[in-house]
Amino acid sequence: MAGLASDAIVNEAGEPEVPHVTLGITPATDRSGRFLVVAANGVGEFHRDNIDLNSAISRKRFINETVGKTHSKGSLEELRVTLEKQLLDAAKVPPGNPERADHLMEVDVSRVVRPELFHANGVSGLTVAVLLDVGGKLTPRWRTHLRWADGKRDVIDAPDRLVLPAGNVLYVRPDAGDPPESDPPAWSADSRRGWIDGADCPDPCAVFRDVCGKFAEYLDFPPGTASGTTATLALWTVLSYLYPAWDAVPYLYVGGPMGSGKSRVLDVLQRLAFRPVSSSNLTAPTLFRTLHASGGTMLFDEAERLRQSTPEQLEIQSVFLSGYRRGGCATRLEAVGDSFRPVRFDVFGPKALACIAGLPPTLASRCIPITMFRSATDSPKPKLRIDANPAGWQSVRDDLHILALEHGEEWLTMASCKSVVPSGIGGRNYELWQPLLAIAGWLQDRGATGLLELLQRYALASVANAKDDAVPEADEVLLELVAEAVREGRHPTSAEILSSAKFRDEVTFKLWLPRTVTARLKNYGIAASPKTNGDRRYREVTHSQVFEIQNRYGVELGMV
Repeated sequence: MAGLASDAIVNEAGEPEVPHVTLGITPATDRSGRFLVVAANGVGEFHRDNIDLNSAISRKRFINETVGKTHSKGSLEELRVTLEKQLLDAAKVPPGNPERADHLMEVDVSRVVRPELFHANGVSGLTVAVLLDVGGKLTPRWRTHLRWADGKRDVIDAPDRLVLPAGNVLYVRPDAGDPPESDPPAWSADSRRGWIDGADCPDPCAVFRDVCGKFAEYLDFPPGTASGTTATLALWTVLSYLYPAWDAVPYLYVGGPMGSGKSRVLDVLQRLAFRPVSSSNLTAPTLFRTLHASGGTMLFDEAERLRQSTPEQLEIQSVFLSGYRRGGCATRLEAVGDSFRPVRFDVFGPKALACIAGLPPTLASRCIPITMFRSATDSPKPKLRIDANPAGWQSVRDDLHILALEHGEEWLTMASCKSVVPSGIGGRNYELWQPLLAIAGWLQDRGATGLLELLQRYALASVANAKDDAVPEADEVLLELVAEAVREGRHPTSAEILSSAKFRDEVTFKLWLPRTVTARLKNYGIAASPKTNGDRRYREVTHSQVFEIQNRYGVELGMV
């Protein structure tokens, strides 16, 4: 407790009335932003209260009650002034530390990690909620399992900092929340004990095959893409245990008609992915508070409602858009005492969304698409009870937890591996596919023959299909007309382009205006020149410009 002493106060006779007033200040245990303040004199403590140091009302109440207990015969105005100064000074200094804030060491934010899962040079950590018997009372507690670079394995109460082998400090964010009391740990106690006692690490390729086997056991995929889809889902599941090593994490979009197995995909992920949180009806505050408190993998079914323009759905969508990159957060004003302050909720992490109608374009651009089809009527897979063999699921989960810890520094290296990404994948698609391709290459080096080449072909096909969907049919018609004009050396106006478009497809363009054409073409960087003789014509569109649009968007415009 930080002690802050006032000057002595004397009465009219010159005798000390309050020989020594000391304020002790410590944080409250309820994390409410209030502080326990204790006033004491030479005899002992005589007043204590929980107050908000930043609130003038709280400070005034504490001062009045403290002064009222001093039984002074004279004026205590000087004591009021002194106490107010001490409380204001305390508000500027970290509780429990008498040093001035400007003398304290600044922490590099890159050395602050989330407690549930982290990979750093020197150590990897994974935190599990356990239930302990403490003096005959059931007590939930967070326990962090550490795998050091020298191979040493530890399990400790969740730390607030770790000293790395190089001597620098890794800080563990302390706001993990209270551990659950009823949910069983995803990593079984037997497996954790065996790992601490030195059990061998499972073969990575065998773990990957087991994950593939779970998806193949319960789901039917189209014959032409079954192996690529299975591998993609399995690699994304592995990534959910490694994602802190990357700056961006791809989402999954599971689409398809009703009854095609979309929810079944999420059911399998619920049993395999790291710390899954599954729902279809979370409110936005519940969503970002849950992600901030526990991290892990968000599984969001029936995501059609994200296409609605209601404030609630737009807020949920904004959380998903932010959570794609490291540092992504939802910022909200939170009540602290008599005022409010902005609070950042960390929402970075893997997310899988399933729906029929498709996602908003900005959200879809952050997703690897998985298209599902209905199983044949004679397929036994939809009839299988997914929890018929709990031990089988547990075994795969145990191996995934161990795999994540045992190769931490290799995950950090893989995050910058570029050679695995084929030349046809760039921009946002590079961010989407690089993590899965890097893991595929790492597994192939350990015996998963042909895996990288399989995923590269699947990724290229997925990117090509996304390009086909990226340009609406109406836009493609407009681009074709612009390309035709460039080849013929003409400089049409928007009205002339629209007239030609109506000749091709009167139904689509019936209600369009010339300014609609102008706006659509601007989306592709095609702008009309300034007015000449009252007309704005497309005079400055070049062959190379249209050729670049053809290549980037995968539309055939006849440019060579």
